[in-house]
Amino acid sequence: ILPRGALSLDVVQAMLYAAGLPNRSGLVPARRADVINLSLGGDRSCDAAYLDAIGRVRAAGVVVVAAAGNGGNNLAVGTPANCAGAIAVGATNAQRQLTGYSQTGPQIAVAAPGGDMGQSSSGSGAPDGVYSALATFDAAGRRQASFGPLQGTSMAAPHVAGVVALMRYLN
Repeated sequence: ILPRGALSLDVVQAMLYAAGLPNRSGLVPARRADVINLSLGGDRSCDAAYLDAIGRVRAAGVVVVAAAGNGGNNLAVGTPANCAGAIAVGATNAQRQLTGYSQTGPQIAVAAPGGDMGQSSSGSGAPDGVYSALATFDAAGRRQASFGPLQGTSMAAPHVAGVVALMRYLN
């Protein structure tokens, strides 16, 4: 699911920007990204805008990693992970098994730890989530920095993006 208020157009433009390619902002970074992580998605087929953007950033030498989706086993991989050129990432639990929420199918290139809040395997009683920075809100509605466990293919994709970035650094 796209972040609140974001449109596919915003994501496409951000990808182009990160790759140092022309985009609507008219700006490019001082150094382009080597890897783009897309911990977001939808349940439709790959549209022309995503397909074009992924093709363009890949042609610029940037690797695209995308979360496969959290709808459950045997469901089609979501967009943009289902676009040609994207590395679709599924999620595993602490036992290294595919989670019940992770999308599956032939488009999944790799799976990584995504957490499973329905389990607790550490002996602490805490759920098996992937710890992440969170935004919470105080009583006045002001955003507060926080940290806590989450689950999903959006938690798994950054693990893969990080490994790919290390591989790019070494080669």
